[in-house]
Amino acid sequence: AALMSRRGCGCQPLWPSASEALKEAKADSNALDSTKQRSLRRREHRWMSVTDMVTEVEQALVKGERLDRESEAYINLKHEAARIRLDNDEITAQVHELKKARRSYVAQEDEITAKLHEDGGFALNEATMTDVLQRLREVDLQLAAFRNQQQQNIRDVGHLKRTMYRIEKQGEVTSLVDQIDGTLRMGESLVEDHPVFAELSELLHGLRTDFHKVAPKVTSYQENIHSLTTIAQTTALDIQGKSSREADDARMTLVSHLQHGKRMLAQLSRLSDIQMLSAQKVGMLARTQSQLQRHMQIQDLIHTANSGKIAAKITSLHEDISSLRSTIRDLEASMDSRSKESLTIIAKLRSLKDVASAETHKLREELIAVIHEEEQGKARLAALRGEKLQNIRFIAMLRAALPDY
Repeated sequence: AALMSRRGCGCQPLWPSASEALKEAKADSNALDSTKQRSLRRREHRWMSVTDMVTEVEQALVKGERLDRESEAYINLKHEAARIRLDNDEITAQVHELKKARRSYVAQEDEITAKLHEDGGFALNEATMTDVLQRLREVDLQLAAFRNQQQQNIRDVGHLKRTMYRIEKQGEVTSLVDQIDGTLRMGESLVEDHPVFAELSELLHGLRTDFHKVAPKVTSYQENIHSLTTIAQTTALDIQGKSSREADDARMTLVSHLQHGKRMLAQLSRLSDIQMLSAQKVGMLARTQSQLQRHMQIQDLIHTANSGKIAAKITSLHEDISSLRSTIRDLEASMDSRSKESLTIIAKLRSLKDVASAETHKLREELIAVIHEEEQGKARLAALRGEKLQNIRFIAMLRAALPDY
């Protein structure tokens, strides 16, 4: 962002502004190298924010769309991460140039400060000193703005990488699940020495390892956040009764503690995401493993050609379908009730649409919790109906093996 121009009496400034200093520093660099760097770092127009890109991918994954490393979504995320890194490289170069200009201003400040103590020095150097201090202030604020943008870029890259990781894991799991499901639908048998069993076991082991590996880190971050919160509250109390300058120093320390807390919360959120993803994918693979085992049991039963046992299994599967139907109905009734709660919360929030308070924050959190619970419930319903579908397929296989059918 361009710096605001310095307001004055209309005279020419004694020292170049921060933006002018940056332009002059860049002009001094090698022209050919500068041209090459600009061509490499030219930013493409962004049609979507990082948040929009990630949200679109998350919605696709929730709907069950098959994404992997070769998908357009993954490639777009990868390109956006590369673009943001180039953006940060450009900011780093600008920061470097501004810091060179800043060193010159600081040297001038020291030189003029020494002259202020000489006879008549204050009157002679007051205007110059004022101008230098203003320039330094502008440069420092511009540097702070650049650093703020870099922080946001770093967070965006992290968000993109987490989403890419999710696609990678999703791709590994769904590829194997689809392969197994397709084989079983074609009526083919999978014996225990088939490669898919080893691949399934390996994936499950990897996901469980990922889950347990971050558990100690989650506990550690929770303890550190609690400790830092206590320190921050103590620092806030110490500000009272201090002089203005001491209070400013204490507030800077307080803000530093709070920023550290935010970073640890973000890290804790990342670790929780890994555990949630691992748990979800373990569930998907465990259901597929169960499907494989049941399919093998059905095949073994068919090979026995024992009509009595086959008929008994059909009855058992029908009973299981009835049980699943009851579970599904109970879950849907519970979700309907929670959905009505969400409408009530939305109505309250709309009545307080111009209010930002502890009450509205609490209501919004309750609304998100209800919506999240419904999302999880829908995923659970899909899994239950998938199990019901398996039962129907198994019944069809068993009925076909009975001579009376």
